[in-house]
Amino acid sequence: MPLRLQILIPLVLVWHLLRPSLARPDVVVLKSGGELRGELLAEPSTRTPSKTAGGAPDAAASTVTIRTVFGALVTVARDEVESVARRRVVLEEHETLSRAAPDTVSAQCELAEWCRDRSLSKERALHLQRVIELDPDHVAAHRGLGHIRHEGRWTTNEQVMTARGYVKYKGKFVLPQELELIEAEERDNESEKAWHKRVHLWRLWLDSDRIDRQVEGLNELRSIRDSDAVTALARKFKDDPREPMRLLFVEILSKIEGDKPIAPLVQQSLKDDSQLVRNASVRGVRSVNATAALPIYLRALKNEKNLIVNRAASALGQLGEENVIPLLIEALITRHRYKVLVPAQNTSMGTDGSMSSGVAPLPPDVAALLATGQLPNGVQVITPGPQPRMKQVTIQKDEQNPSVLSALGTLTGENFGYNEQAWRNWLRAKSAGTIKPKKKSVSAK
Repeated sequence: MPLRLQILIPLVLVWHLLRPSLARPDVVVLKSGGELRGELLAEPSTRTPSKTAGGAPDAAASTVTIRTVFGALVTVARDEVESVARRRVVLEEHETLSRAAPDTVSAQCELAEWCRDRSLSKERALHLQRVIELDPDHVAAHRGLGHIRHEGRWTTNEQVMTARGYVKYKGKFVLPQELELIEAEERDNESEKAWHKRVHLWRLWLDSDRIDRQVEGLNELRSIRDSDAVTALARKFKDDPREPMRLLFVEILSKIEGDKPIAPLVQQSLKDDSQLVRNASVRGVRSVNATAALPIYLRALKNEKNLIVNRAASALGQLGEENVIPLLIEALITRHRYKVLVPAQNTSMGTDGSMSSGVAPLPPDVAALLATGQLPNGVQVITPGPQPRMKQVTIQKDEQNPSVLSALGTLTGENFGYNEQAWRNWLRAKSAGTIKPKKKSVSAK
């Protein structure tokens, strides 16, 4: 090692020991045991040093250059370097500011803002956390950390949901029972892959010109009892345009034990256009495992589509589980968004769907279809004469859900209409034992 470098390295080390408050710079560790600190200008390469046109090694590729804390440029051979640790300049600035700043709320808030402007999220969180330690009720710091006010105290949304029994899965909170169903749907093991081939073959036989093939395919499908076949069956049958094929799908699933058939049966009961298929799906759910299906139906009570809300309520009424009554009460009236076309000029529309400035309201029959969710894509009303330029607007409408009311009547034997408070008062009285429940009209399981 050159004499000049041998003298410089100890001086740098001593200078660092005397200046402990200095923000940590880049560090070059030498194989001899020494260190160089400062701003790294050229990093060592793991590649074989390149050569110049004359065959000599390229100096830039075979050396490491650092500007030391004294301001001097030092270049060492790459094979003398043990390791290099880089440190972003902005982190050096942050460390220097942090050491100099007083431990007060205002100073920590300023540092948090400084970090936010420079995308230092981890460092910002540390300063905000220190603000809360100094001032537990500091609103801005809590909000900066993503905290929410719940039951008089600051907490996180994750803590609230966890306390309610939810678990986080791929960024969303679901009930543990529902998570089991989701994971079961996503699981695609070797057995499931084998079932895809068999189900595909038997499905082709159903459309064969040979009667014997049709009979054999139908018998093979109806004999399925392995839950690993559920995914293959759903892929081939759930969206078939022919109602008998979808009924066959529901029939097969209803004979398979375990939880795997539950999710596809529930989805069929909610989304199929045929009421016959939907009712068969609910019967299938009831025969397999009604309890496992409850979380999915309860979640559907908050669906953005009013039609799904009512179908979920109808299924819950058929399943006959009394523990869903409180959530049915909450779903008696739900708010939904609709997109409608209105004249672009001289027209205003409220969020409830009302129009002003002389524009005629929707025809009663159209308004009724829209209110019950039977026109989910909105409507366009064309009046005689020149047609004005139209624009699409989003409205919000509170819907009374007749299937929810019917399910409540089925489960309780009572009828308080859409008066949610009256239903809650009845539920409290029943829980207190001050009233006797009436005979329910739930169909036999």
